Amino acid sequence: MAVLGRRSSTAILFGVAALALAGCVWLRNLGGDGRLAFSHARHVGQEKLDCANCHAEVLAADEPGMPTPDTCTVCHGDIDPSKPPERRVETLFHGEEFAAVHASALSGEVVFSHKLHATSQECDACHRGIAANERVSSLRPIRMETCTACHADKKAPSACTTCHTAITETWKPPSHASNWKRMHGLAARAHGEATADNCFMCHTEATCSSCHQSQAPENHNNYWRERGHGITAMVDRENCAACHEPSSCDRCHADVKPRNHTATWGQPLDTHCLTCHMPLGQEGCVACHANTNSHLSAAPKPSDHYPGMDCRACHGLSQKLPHVDNGDDCNSCHR
Repeated sequence: MAVLGRRSSTAILFGVAALALAGCVWLRNLGGDGRLAFSHARHVGQEKLDCANCHAEVLAADEPGMPTPDTCTVCHGDIDPSKPPERRVETLFHGEEFAAVHASALSGEVVFSHKLHATSQECDACHRGIAANERVSSLRPIRMETCTACHADKKAPSACTTCHTAITETWKPPSHASNWKRMHGLAARAHGEATADNCFMCHTEATCSSCHQSQAPENHNNYWRERGHGITAMVDRENCAACHEPSSCDRCHADVKPRNHTATWGQPLDTHCLTCHMPLGQEGCVACHANTNSHLSAAPKPSDHYPGMDCRACHGLSQKLPHVDNGDDCNSCHR
């Protein structure tokens, strides 16, 4: 009995697995969310049907008009009898409602007229790649940037109320609530694809500069002034340049020495050069000290010396070199 019980359990498990697999296949055919997929590639690309053949109202109404059973039966009345029931066009409808995914459906807040747009341009100007699309569920919604770019190109009205009933120039996206003042810098630098992350949809460069000229970022505290800003400037100079010109650094550091200019920084060891220049290059100290002689003034190598020689084999062993460089590469200065 125990053996029979195990066999029965195994059979049940196999049966459940088979049903689950069949369900996955069925859902895949439906488009993944329980709604039937539709191939534009077959109807538009292969059969060369015009959009208005199926979307009857596209040239005459604000809504494009989804296909009806009668619309599909014009072709499928002769095609479907040879197909199994589950592949006939009748499975595309719940009564009179077309059951395929409406990927580009707009919210009720958006004002859009298909007849106004379809009579002045081709459908694929907005529905890009539609003729090659196999599954409607894989189509990406039309982005707002597509609309605004077209309106700008055609000199069409661009005010928010042209296309929106609730969104106005003073409307704030949901992301602009709560901690937005602290977090907006990160969002601006991330350059996300979401429409709400496109700052220049509503703002200009003047918006940023007018605010930050009177109010410094939160991290620009006293520690930032004394120590932190130099490290950040070395790591992400481009970010600093969003607000600051090189002259702002020059004005300050002409009178104020950096905090690390202490101890062995200056004479007689002059180890400060090694902080940035290792090995010492031809630019020398003139990066900050305009009146300092360039390292190009170093004496040339004797005529019997060549670049590949081991300088340390002779120089700097019995007595200290007359400069801070340890002599690893004398060719940097002595040419």
